[in-house]
Amino acid sequence: MPSVGTSDGPGDHEPRRHEQSNDEPRNDEPRNDKPRKDKQRKDKPRNDEQHHPGPRRRQARGHERSASAPGAVRTAWYAVRQDLGLARAAAVRAVRRPGRERDLAAQSLKSALAALIAWVLAGWLFTDSLSLMGPWVAVVLVQSTVYQSLSQGLRQTVAIVIGTVLATGTALVLGSQVAALLLVLPAALLLGNLRQFGAQGITVATSTLFALVGSPVTLQISAERVGAAVIGALVGIAVNALVRPPRYLRDARAAVRDATDTVARTLDELADALVEGVDEELARSRRREADQLPARVEAVRAALAWDRESLRLNVRRRSTSSLLPSDYTTHDVVHTVDQLADTTRGLTRIVEASAERSGSEPAIPDWLAHDCARCLREAARAIEAYGHYVTGAESEVQHELSDGVYRARTGLDRLATRVDLTAVPDVGAMEILGPLLADTRRLVRALDTE
Repeated sequence: MPSVGTSDGPGDHEPRRHEQSNDEPRNDEPRNDKPRKDKQRKDKPRNDEQHHPGPRRRQARGHERSASAPGAVRTAWYAVRQDLGLARAAAVRAVRRPGRERDLAAQSLKSALAALIAWVLAGWLFTDSLSLMGPWVAVVLVQSTVYQSLSQGLRQTVAIVIGTVLATGTALVLGSQVAALLLVLPAALLLGNLRQFGAQGITVATSTLFALVGSPVTLQISAERVGAAVIGALVGIAVNALVRPPRYLRDARAAVRDATDTVARTLDELADALVEGVDEELARSRRREADQLPARVEAVRAALAWDRESLRLNVRRRSTSSLLPSDYTTHDVVHTVDQLADTTRGLTRIVEASAERSGSEPAIPDWLAHDCARCLREAARAIEAYGHYVTGAESEVQHELSDGVYRARTGLDRLATRVDLTAVPDVGAMEILGPLLADTRRLVRALDTE
């Protein structure tokens, strides 16, 4: 019988091999120092630990939230301080010099004055507790222009009368304010959508609410509310028309000069590109900037129309200066600025096409590029003078405009005599040079007042 620890057969003389674990590499396999997936799996927290963290993890997250709270408070305080700084700067500008801030401050003070006068008059003449209709209407009717105050005042007064009459009559017939509200309010909302009411259409519905909510419905109370509204409308219109009536001359001037200065700056940049060499990316950037010029033309059109409306029924019409010279109309200025912007956009596209001629001779030879750049700069100076002239109507600026147009036209004539078509590299270059000179001459013709 074999003894313990021995075995019969060939394995008796060989040492017993221990069982190889899965974690150890075999001799015939290369060692891999990277951790195995099952090891990584053991190190990861279990799903129940992720979704249900223990007390320590919850405590750590609480510390993180408490630590981030002061940062949120500091951010909010910084935003508040920044807004306060902007408000303080606007107040300083309103006090120191004329501008948009001073106009807004004056309009706000006029609204407060109109509301105070309407409240005192309505409280003195009527006993209705809702005599607040007077100051409410007065505040609304201190509009941006005197003409707007009058037109909106008429619409709002008619809307208040219709809403109050409908609500009062229905409540007296039905004998119930709740039933009258359910019946009249939808009809008032539909009626307010009529085009004739404009922005005051909602007043029909609010008038029905004022008439049916808060106090008993009687003919006397409804009549007092309508009377308070009429007083508020008269006070709002009178205050806006007599106390510093609004005039938007400054906004129109700023819009015109912004458009002409932008066109002149674009022409200067194109002139620099012709002299220093046209870069494709830079030319594409200039073209994208020039594509924003139509928006400036629309701003000019809107500002001039707004200034023209502000003169209607304005007692300051004769005491304030005119925006445009006597020989210019609003249509003339808008047409000229539009033509300048459109032609400048065409010039940027021409310069961009010139930059895309990679690997070939430049479309504009060096001996001609300086002359073309000089013509663009002279046109830019003339456009700047035009913007200052039509917004200032000064004789000195008119001489600058005439001299600028003359220099630009003379330079173009001189350049046309120097152009040698045989020196142009190819037909593609000729297609670039020709429109460049033609658009530059079109700019000068748009400014020529002779």
